[in-house]
Amino acid sequence: MKPLWQGTLLWFMLLISPLTLYAQDETDVCQWVKQILTTTLSVDYTYEPANAAELKKNYSLNAWNALSSFLGSYVEVIKEQHLTLHPKFIKDPEISEQGIVSGITYWRVDEVVSLPELNLTIAFSLLIIKTNPSPYGHFLIQSINMLKKENS
Repeated sequence: MKPLWQGTLLWFMLLISPLTLYAQDETDVCQWVKQILTTTLSVDYTYEPANAAELKKNYSLNAWNALSSFLGSYVEVIKEQHLTLHPKFIKDPEISEQGIVSGITYWRVDEVVSLPELNLTIAFSLLIIKTNPSPYGHFLIQSINMLKKENS
């Protein structure tokens, strides 16, 4: 009887452990995305695009260029009005899709961020991929879609 119990327990643990690891990745991805977007959007009037190398490491070139062109026009407003942005998450990061393509784990993460100083609300949809451990972390923003709403 003892070997049957141990065998059943072993199979149960093998079945459950990947689900637990996957759930941990989901939590890590959401926390990471929130941290990266908070850091990226927390700009002030002293911001210089040339000094953004540290932030760029978390984005693919296409994602960074999309974000820069989408929000680039606001850099002048921030400088002219001596603003410091304090992003507020209206909707915390939430995974809407996940999977594996060509051996690469990915997550589609949606969130909504308010930038009160600019009277803006931005809905983000980011495609996050899992990378090999690197000095910059385990994740990379592969692509980014944004929908902007100007608040009255």
